[in-house]
Amino acid sequence: MKRGASTLLGLALFLLLSSWAFSQDATFQPCPDVTPDTLGCEPVAWSQLQEPVPLPEPSTAPAPSPEQQSSQSTGSQVQPDTPKQSIKGIIVRQGEKFVLKAGDNTTYQLDDQNKARQYQDKQVNVVGVLDADSNTLHIETIELAS
Repeated sequence: MKRGASTLLGLALFLLLSSWAFSQDATFQPCPDVTPDTLGCEPVAWSQLQEPVPLPEPSTAPAPSPEQQSSQSTGSQVQPDTPKQSIKGIIVRQGEKFVLKAGDNTTYQLDDQNKARQYQDKQVNVVGVLDADSNTLHIETIELAS
C-alpha cells in the first residue's frame, strides 16, 4: 500500500511541476534583441581591446630543395656551390672534440666526431667542404694517408 501511495504522490508532484514550468513564459527567446531581419544572436560582446587580427599572408618564396633542407637541418652554413677540399693532417683530441691538425698552427673543427674518433692520432686525408666562418670541415670521407 505504501508503494502505491508513494508512486501516486510522485506522479502528482511531477504533473504539478511540469505544468508550472510550461506556464512561466510561452514566448521564451534565447536572444531577446533579435528582430526578424537579423540572422541570429551576437555570440560575443566585443570590446575595444578585442580587435580581429588578420592571418599572415602565405609565403610566395619557393620551397627549398631536398639538398637545401638537409643542409639546413644539420645547422650548417655551407653553401651548395662551395667546392670540396682535400686536406691532409692528423686527427687529434683537443679537449672533448677531435680536430684535424693540418700544419704547425692550422687546425680545423670536424663536424662528424664519430667518423673522426676512429682515426685518432693517425695521418689522414679528409675530403669535405670547409665553412670558413666557423673553421669547420664538413666531412665527406676520411681515409688513411699513404
